[in-house]
Amino acid sequence: MPTRTLVRTVARARRFALHLRVYYRELNGQGWFEGWTEKISRTGMLITCAAPFDADTIVELRVQLAAGLGREDPPAEVLCKGTVVRVELMGGWGSPTAMAIAIHPYRITRGNAPSKDFNPFA
Repeated sequence: MPTRTLVRTVARARRFALHLRVYYRELNGQGWFEGWTEKISRTGMLITCAAPFDADTIVELRVQLAAGLGREDPPAEVLCKGTVVRVELMGGWGSPTAMAIAIHPYRITRGNAPSKDFNPFA
């Protein structure tokens, strides 16, 4: 009698080509670095940056979603943690680097540009 194998297909999260400002740092790091998202989904993001981290580094991220509704309103942000899963040079030497980051928990909030001692998860 033939054996049937059940293959479960997991759909890949839909990617969006959004260029949003992102602040990132190593988990509990001192200073924030600035970069830009290239692609983003519910499970991860690809960012361009000048200061990449090694694969398997756990990072904290702040992604600015939009400017506030009025001049006094701070922008909405996604605060999240993630793990660097891939690092790649986008061009030649001295060109920006891309980091692919798998996103873990996240929350949406309103805030201002991060200070060096800001901890979104405290």
